[in-house]
Amino acid sequence: METVERIAPLSRRRAAVVADAELTAFQDVVSALDGPDWDRATDSAGWSVRDIVAHVAGQYEELARLGTFLRRLRIAKRRYPDRIALDGHNQVQIDELAGRSPAELTAHLARFGPKGLAAIRRTPGFVRRLPSTMFFPEPALPDRRMSYLFDVLTPRDTWMHRLELVRATEREWRPHPHDADIVAQVVRDLDQGWRGKPMELTLTGPAGGTWTVGAGPAADRVNADVIAAMLHLSGRGGLDLPPGSPLADAYVVF
Repeated sequence: METVERIAPLSRRRAAVVADAELTAFQDVVSALDGPDWDRATDSAGWSVRDIVAHVAGQYEELARLGTFLRRLRIAKRRYPDRIALDGHNQVQIDELAGRSPAELTAHLARFGPKGLAAIRRTPGFVRRLPSTMFFPEPALPDRRMSYLFDVLTPRDTWMHRLELVRATEREWRPHPHDADIVAQVVRDLDQGWRGKPMELTLTGPAGGTWTVGAGPAADRVNADVIAAMLHLSGRGGLDLPPGSPLADAYVVF
């Protein structure tokens, strides 16, 4: 059995490899979308496939263009004062980009995806150590450094949205080797915030594994499909849990 304590944070080098692989996988899904696909509803409440692509393209654009990121934050504060900064900011991305044609959105992603990841690779250490709470006070994160946003949440968010696109358009999920890195970091975050009894968590399917969550001998054993578990932990549902399951109220930021 692998214990969570042995899941280390991604090194900066490995994080860059994972981020590159996930961007490519996401672009492959986007390139296969047909006309009607773009207006289908997704697991992100209120967001269509078009909205998802606009959001992801907007995020990579902001990694490449700090000024665009700061401008959208300011707009979000004025336009959506009742939302947390992250939610308002995401909505501004959609406001600005979702009206574009599928070809334009695909091109925007192709243009700024690689540039955004190149910007992450160039980011100096002092910026990576800055607190992300200066931009997004909520939600609470297990690591509040900007490096966590760059190395963990950027590929994780893209991964989850890739899954949403596949589910919304009823296509087949294509696993990739880097999926295992993303899943392991989700389990690592689950363990860091775990307050229940220790459990043995087995996730089945590609990128799955068995881990101990919590300190001490496992008091519970939980088995779940890895994709269903990721959907559940992100707050999107998708996992049919028995009454009293240790995972019932579990949540990890995606």
